[in-house]
Amino acid sequence: MQRFVFDPPERFVVGTVGQPGDRSFFLQAAARGQLVTVGLEKTEVTALAEGLTALLGQVGQTQGIPLPTAAEVEVDLAPLDAPFEEDFHLGQLTVSWDGHRVFVEAAGMSAGETRASEGESEVDSLRVGLSIEQTKAFIERARSIVAAGRPPCVLCGRPDDPAGHFCPRLN
Repeated sequence: MQRFVFDPPERFVVGTVGQPGDRSFFLQAAARGQLVTVGLEKTEVTALAEGLTALLGQVGQTQGIPLPTAAEVEVDLAPLDAPFEEDFHLGQLTVSWDGHRVFVEAAGMSAGETRASEGESEVDSLRVGLSIEQTKAFIERARSIVAAGRPPCVLCGRPDDPAGHFCPRLN
């Protein structure tokens, strides 16, 4: 079991490796020469961005903290850092607010690991503490990464490959 803590990170981003339709998604956190890469699914990237957006909305509303707009934050557009090997694959994801910072916590199991016994939870974890500005920049990048995938079919909404796809509305 490994526990990684980045508070604050020098970099916290989501990115992909591969072509649309065959992409692998990764979260990366880096600081002080340490890099942690967590594998996850596209739907989990979307859920994380939505969860962080909702959390920021609650913070802004309940605590009166002004939230930056997308134009006011500097979004990290650089590619993922190599290597692209995941330290673990996402199993659980939580977001929270401690009154000053946003925390993203990811937990999962490394490739090839199995639970030692039914009662033990030998999982790897990543905890990242972010400012509101870092959180907003992460959300913007995550949204653009998800949107860069295959365009949806105008008839059924399923991803449309360049070679076409099975569209139930045309059957």
